[in-house]
Amino acid sequence: MFVKKFGAAMFIAVTTIACSQAEITQPPIPVTPKIAANASGLDVYAGQRRRGAQVPQFRGQEIVQIRTWGTANGSSRAEAIGVGCLLDSGIYSASFKTPANVLVPDYGPNSPAIFVRCESAIGSGSITVNATNKTAQERNASAAGTGLLGAIVIGAVNESRRNNETDDFGYNPIVIQLR
Repeated sequence: MFVKKFGAAMFIAVTTIACSQAEITQPPIPVTPKIAANASGLDVYAGQRRRGAQVPQFRGQEIVQIRTWGTANGSSRAEAIGVGCLLDSGIYSASFKTPANVLVPDYGPNSPAIFVRCESAIGSGSITVNATNKTAQERNASAAGTGLLGAIVIGAVNESRRNNETDDFGYNPIVIQLR
C-alpha cells in the first residue's frame, strides 16, 4: 500500500550537501487525527476532554522537521529530496515528502512517540522517536562547557528543577537514513 501510493508517482532528486541542508519550501503539513469526532483542530483529545475523560492536556502545536539521507552514486551520502513518508503516532498521522516540517499537537510529557517510515527508489528507512524535555536539554547544554565536575553539579541542579507541568517538551529534528 505504501509503495503503491508513492512508488510510480514519486520524483526523487538527490543533492549533495556538505554542511548545509536543503531548504524546506513547502508549508508545514498538519497531522490528521485518527478519530476526527474526538478532535478539534490538532487537539486529538478535545472531544474526550469535554466529556470529562482523563486525557493529556493540549499545550498547543509544534513543528517537527523531518529529513531523509541516503547513498548517492554508490558511495557518497546526501540528503534525498522528494522522498515519500508516513508519520504515525497511533492517534494521528500524516503523509508528506521530505524535507518537511510537520505540525503536531503538543501534549507536554504525554506527547506520544511518533513512527516515521520513508521509501524511495534509493532505499527505505524508519525510526520511532519520543518527545524530549526541551527545557532540560537547554539547561544541560549550558553545563557542557564546565568540565566534568561542573557538569555533574549543574546536571544534579537541573534535574532537581525538572517540572513536567511547566517544562517545554517537543521532538528533536528527525533524520531517516535510507538503506
